[in-house]
Amino acid sequence: MAKRPKILVLFDVGEPTGLNVDYTEDLKSPTWKTERHVLNALRSLGYPFSVLGVHDNTALIREMISRFQPDVVFNMVEQFANSLSNETHVTSYLELQGVPITGCGSIGIALAKNKIISKKIASFHGIRVPRFMVHEPGKIISMDAELEFPLMVKPVHEEASYGISLKSIVHDPQELLSRVCYVHEKFQQEALVEEYIDGREIYVGVIGNDRLQCLPPREMTFGRNVPRESRFASYHVKWDESYRDRWGIKNRFPSSLEKKVEHRLNKTSKELYRALNLKGYARMDFRLTSNGEPVFIEANPNPMLAKDEDFALSARKAGIDYPKLISKIISLAA
Repeated sequence: MAKRPKILVLFDVGEPTGLNVDYTEDLKSPTWKTERHVLNALRSLGYPFSVLGVHDNTALIREMISRFQPDVVFNMVEQFANSLSNETHVTSYLELQGVPITGCGSIGIALAKNKIISKKIASFHGIRVPRFMVHEPGKIISMDAELEFPLMVKPVHEEASYGISLKSIVHDPQELLSRVCYVHEKFQQEALVEEYIDGREIYVGVIGNDRLQCLPPREMTFGRNVPRESRFASYHVKWDESYRDRWGIKNRFPSSLEKKVEHRLNKTSKELYRALNLKGYARMDFRLTSNGEPVFIEANPNPMLAKDEDFALSARKAGIDYPKLISKIISLAA
C-alpha cells in the first residue's frame, strides 16, 4: 500500500496562538464542526497529520512547516488577524512556502471574492449577471438609467451575506439613497447596486483542476408564506436557525429541475470556474429564472466542508462519501 502523504491542517483562530496547542475542547464546539469533520476523516483514512491554528503570525506557519515537513497543507484559513479580507494574502504566503496546498489559489480567491470583478469577468464570457452599478463612498449617488426597481444593495467586500437583509431590497430612489448611505457608513466600502432577479436560489459545487466535475445542485427553498421578493439568501436566512425554522427555509436537492436546465447550470459553472482561475473546489451561486436561465450571483472558493453542509451533501449524492471527498481534495493540492 502506498505511503500516505503527511498533512499539515491549517485553520484560523480568533486569538494569538502557538505551536503544539491542544484544540481537543475547541473541536467539541458546533462552530468547529468543519475542522472536526475534516480531522476525523483524515484519521479514518490513515493520514499522518498535524494541526496549526493561525491568527496573525506567519512565522508560526514557516516554523511548523520546517518542523513537520508536510507533503500537503490542508488550508482552511479564511481570515488572518480577524479580517476576512486577508484570506488572499495568507493564501499567497502559503504558496511561497513550496508545499502544495488544498483548494483555490490566491489569484482565484482574489478574482472570485471581488463581486465587481467576478461579474465583469462572467459578463465578458457571455454569462448573464444582474445589471449593476457601484457607488463609492463620498461621491454623489445617482441612478443608472438602465436599472429598474426593485434593486438589491449590498457591500462589495463582505462575505457570508453579511450586510444583506430584507432592507437590502429597495423600491424607489429614497430607499436606494438610504441603503447606499447605510452601506457606506456601516461598512466603509463601496455599495453594489444590482437588479433583483426573481427566481430560485441554486448552488452548484465544482471540484477539480483541469478535469472538472459538477456535483448535483442544491436549492434554498422557502415556506409558502414567504413573499417572492423576500426569497433570497440574506444573513438571517443563511445563519439564523430559528429564523429558518420560522419561515420554512431549507437547503435541499431540487425536486423539479429539467435535465437541460441542469446541463446548462453545469456548463455555466465550469465556464465560470475556469474564467475565475479556480482550483481544487468551489461553489457557484445562481438565481434561476422561470425560463431556466442561470444568472450568476457570486462564486465561493473553498466553500464550507462540513459533512452536513451543501458541498459535502452534493458530493455524497454523486457517489463521493465524505472521507473520499477529503482524500480527493488532497489529491488535487497544487
